[in-house]
Amino acid sequence: MRRVLALALCAIAAPAAAQAPAEIRDAVQRLGATAALEAPLRAAPCAFAPVARHLDRLPSNLPWAQPAAIVLFHGLPGMPPGHRAVVLRPTRELLARAATREVIAAGGVSLHASDLSPLPADAPTPSFLALHVAPPATPPEGCVAQPNR
Repeated sequence: MRRVLALALCAIAAPAAAQAPAEIRDAVQRLGATAALEAPLRAAPCAFAPVARHLDRLPSNLPWAQPAAIVLFHGLPGMPPGHRAVVLRPTRELLARAATREVIAAGGVSLHASDLSPLPADAPTPSFLALHVAPPATPPEGCVAQPNR
């Protein structure tokens, strides 16, 4: 009986430890799909721009691009301390590209399930990608907050 109770408690506690808070899960569920990784990768340092806000859209340093990604200051499972994350919802086509898999293999990108629990780097169909951004030596320049949609 004690063993069954202990296993039940572990089953309840384990998923909760790997999940992001509800407000973060809600925010990422509203993201549109991203078909290209170039703009979010170039704008990722803007996660540390003075205009960046937790759970807001990623500011852009490219005047023609408005990446469909949000900035997380905290709360993402597996995010290193002091880093920020840029979370996006990849399309299947984006995940199928060899260049995308090379970026994932190089590190600094984590794969996440629909509840934002971490997935292995070789997971075939993650729901979200998170670009982990280390604090820059100097604040990024030229970053402009995106308008709310």
